[in-house]
Amino acid sequence: MWKQWHFKIALIVLLVHLCNPVNTYGQYSQKTDSAKYVRFLPDYVKLQFAGGIGLLSIGVGYSFFKEKLEVSYFYGYVPKAVSIDDLHSVSLQVTAKFFRFKANKNIEIVPLNVGWFIHHTFGNEYWITLPSHYPAEYYWWSPGRNAGIFLGGEIKTKLLSNKTPASGTAFCARVGSRGLYLTSKFGNSAIPFRDIVEFGFGVALYR
Repeated sequence: MWKQWHFKIALIVLLVHLCNPVNTYGQYSQKTDSAKYVRFLPDYVKLQFAGGIGLLSIGVGYSFFKEKLEVSYFYGYVPKAVSIDDLHSVSLQVTAKFFRFKANKNIEIVPLNVGWFIHHTFGNEYWITLPSHYPAEYYWWSPGRNAGIFLGGEIKTKLLSNKTPASGTAFCARVGSRGLYLTSKFGNSAIPFRDIVEFGFGVALYR
């Protein structure tokens, strides 16, 4: 009888000992998994007006090298009211931010952003491979896909940081041009400068 009680007590102690590490590991595993998933969340979400990637566009971006380099992906939309048809597009952008300075504890100014983008527009009229009804090499460019460069800047603030999970809000502006426009301008100086530049304005919410 005494041996049976010893055995039961030893079994309970063993189970408690085994269960605690499991629970501890489970809690650690959940925290580790959460941290792992947070790493993949975008560093910011941006809403942009114009700028060559749609009348309105929304995108997400990731920052690297202490926010000196950003890679972002946008979806752009142009309504039929201002175009020949509803246009949908996507854009991949790489932006270098060379320097920044703090105006005060709540405002940071990033005066010089230099970027490159590649842009793809969907639709039958926006082909990438030359359609068969055109003679070979009739067009040296495709209306469906093009690339370009831009210059811009932004002002980062603490706006909304107390009311949202975001660390702050940034107001952005940019001016850019596409490779096709620059090449056309180089070959024909009569093309007005205003026809080859694209202005854009946006607001970003940073994580």
